[in-house]
Amino acid sequence: MTHTSSRSSSPHAPKSGESSLRLAVIFCGIDVCLNSYAAYGSNSVTITGALFRELADFIAMLSAFATVRAVRRAPNERFAYGVGKLENLVSVGTALLMAGCGISILFQALEAIKHPRPTEGTLPGIMLFSGSALVCLWLWQRNQRALRHQHSAISQSQAHIWFAKALVDALMATALLLALRFPEHRWSAYLDPVASLMGVAFLFHGAWAMASSSVEDLLDATLEETTKLRIMRHMVDHFADYEHLYQIRTRRSGPRVYVEVFLRFDPELRVGDVAHTIDRLRSAIVASIPGADVTVCPVEPSAPS
Repeated sequence: MTHTSSRSSSPHAPKSGESSLRLAVIFCGIDVCLNSYAAYGSNSVTITGALFRELADFIAMLSAFATVRAVRRAPNERFAYGVGKLENLVSVGTALLMAGCGISILFQALEAIKHPRPTEGTLPGIMLFSGSALVCLWLWQRNQRALRHQHSAISQSQAHIWFAKALVDALMATALLLALRFPEHRWSAYLDPVASLMGVAFLFHGAWAMASSSVEDLLDATLEETTKLRIMRHMVDHFADYEHLYQIRTRRSGPRVYVEVFLRFDPELRVGDVAHTIDRLRSAIVASIPGADVTVCPVEPSAPS
């Protein structure tokens, strides 16, 4: 049995994800302070809800940053495969935190719809939401670039969070601007809580996307079809080098991909020839799948197919 691994196709990928999270923690900390100021001077449900969201996001980003640093550590005697699944656990926790935040904002928005009142002191909030939307889009693009280098549950979660936040913040800014521009109209009093409800919908969607993808990895689901097709392409390329393919097992743990290939070789081949074939097949799979940990297992000829 021969085994190898590759951390990433790019040595800068883990550092890139960590630097993105460091920026996210700083941004969320600043945003909490600014939202606190904006919420203190207004009666807007939207701005108050944004403060709760930012507090939840700050806690989630800080946890994710600590998790990425922990996952980077080399496997030890107790955790021979590393602690990659910690990323998935933190992503599930982030999703639950977002869902809890959404429920809290939902009740506030419904109460504001039941008893509508004109919003006041929303200009700082409008400026804050507009700037925040632009920063969130930039952070989303950074995480998208990191995902192209190396899959990570944390980076995927951050991408969902920042894209949702950018849409929500743009929506909030638009709603508050319309309410400020047309205060004499009765319908303007409903813009604030309705915008909050739409923001809650984005939060729930992002929470569901994060939780569903992370739970699959926690349950050792096989890799996506595109990745499995890449593996099968290499098996076809080396078809003449082995007698029978018994099984391919794949799973993901944090940023790492584990691939196990079970093959039967011609019993007349020398051990050195088999080892050379395994090494070429393994190297080909590692080169095409970032972060792959590949094990090729020779199987006895009598093994059931």
